[in-house]
Amino acid sequence: MIKNLFLLFLILLLVFTSLIIQEFLNHKQNIATFKAYTSPSFKISDQLLKNYYSNDTALQDEASKSIVLTTLNNLNFQQWIDYIDYIDILLYQSNISSEENNELIVVLNLSKDLAVIAIYTSLNDEYVFISSIENLLPIQSITFLPIPASSYNFIVTNQLLDERLGGFFIEEFIEIFLYQNNVFKSVWKKTKYMDEIYNAQWINPSESPSKWIEVIERNTIEFHKKPRLSISVSTHKQKLQAIKDTFPLKEDFHPLKALVVNECFYWSPKYQNFIMNEGIVQNTTKSVAILDDTENWLEYYLGFKSRNYKVLTEDQKIFYIKKQDITITP
Repeated sequence: MIKNLFLLFLILLLVFTSLIIQEFLNHKQNIATFKAYTSPSFKISDQLLKNYYSNDTALQDEASKSIVLTTLNNLNFQQWIDYIDYIDILLYQSNISSEENNELIVVLNLSKDLAVIAIYTSLNDEYVFISSIENLLPIQSITFLPIPASSYNFIVTNQLLDERLGGFFIEEFIEIFLYQNNVFKSVWKKTKYMDEIYNAQWINPSESPSKWIEVIERNTIEFHKKPRLSISVSTHKQKLQAIKDTFPLKEDFHPLKALVVNECFYWSPKYQNFIMNEGIVQNTTKSVAILDDTENWLEYYLGFKSRNYKVLTEDQKIFYIKKQDITITP
């Protein structure tokens, strides 16, 4: 009887262990972290960083390639190894996690429309991979912003979408990330500069094929730490027109209309996001944060009317609701 119970216990233990291992293997982040902590080839040493920052160009180039290769392996991005000579790398150091450590932030601009950020934490004179932010656009720079009532920082990325080859569209924007529950969450995103040229007939088939539209948006974005952490945005939109049978030059356009919009967003600990306001959904007691106003969007300026708020619930669900269905709370 005791023998049978012992065998049953062993079987249950094996089944439970198997399920735990399978659950672990099903998560890419778990595998990456396990490899990073156990294999020297998945770590970045302090000496390698010193070589990267040295004045010796050959030593710096060798260290740069080594950091890129290590990061690609940590991310399971082996398909990019053949292009290692063309990958742009940026390095930063800041406290961006709740561990109160000074993390190493490795930015890899993989192509003209793809980038990734890898995060390493300091451990015994080495840096170990712990997380990543993927599917980004090429990053021009990163800054850091202190999180209120916290000891660590937001990551503030400056990204660029450049589609001027074969067309004409360029956009530079800011996106802010917060490390929360072991992942990075986007908590705010805004265009800094956008310039697009398109043929009017692409939008409205009844328009003349010789009519071209240029839309330019220039935003002044300022961060304020007092009396509370907030972001003010002054948006300048401009619409121009050119009449030409071929793709027009810049000097072919003349202004049609312009608009200036001012917005303010503040950090809300309650919603863990930058928000414009807080409100109550009418005929309910449901409180929501207002993330954006579609009447300030470029699409509205171009004639695609939409009078909605983009809102966030306390359980982090995002949806759109008509503006008249929200009562703003003081």
